[in-house]
Amino acid sequence: MATLQKLGKEERCPLDLSQMGIGRAPDNEIVVEDDTVSGYHSLITVRPSEQDDSVNEYIIEDLESTNKTYVNNKEIKTHLLKNGDIIRVGETRLKFSTEKYQSPPKTDFIKTTKLTTKKVSSFLFTK
Repeated sequence: MATLQKLGKEERCPLDLSQMGIGRAPDNEIVVEDDTVSGYHSLITVRPSEQDDSVNEYIIEDLESTNKTYVNNKEIKTHLLKNGDIIRVGETRLKFSTEKYQSPPKTDFIKTTKLTTKKVSSFLFTK
């Protein structure tokens, strides 16, 4: 399964229906609260791949929106989405990710130890 993630936000929207509307109208599957997004802006259709029917393809289509739909900064009418594509509807940007390529969860990294003059000296002047 694939997801859409609004850039700058943590939550992801799973693309788990055969068709999912994107727009400002409340009856869309993906509601975008942005005055520059049309009520019914875009449509994502999920279908089995022609090469391998065990894999899904995700096609985005602009629904003749006022401000158009863009994928990777190119205006599209229809487009086969690929992992990492950035979709822009109005001023909102959404990242398309496939399940096997989703970024790993955030983890706490071990805090970096600050070097002191003594530690730097011992490192630089060891025999």
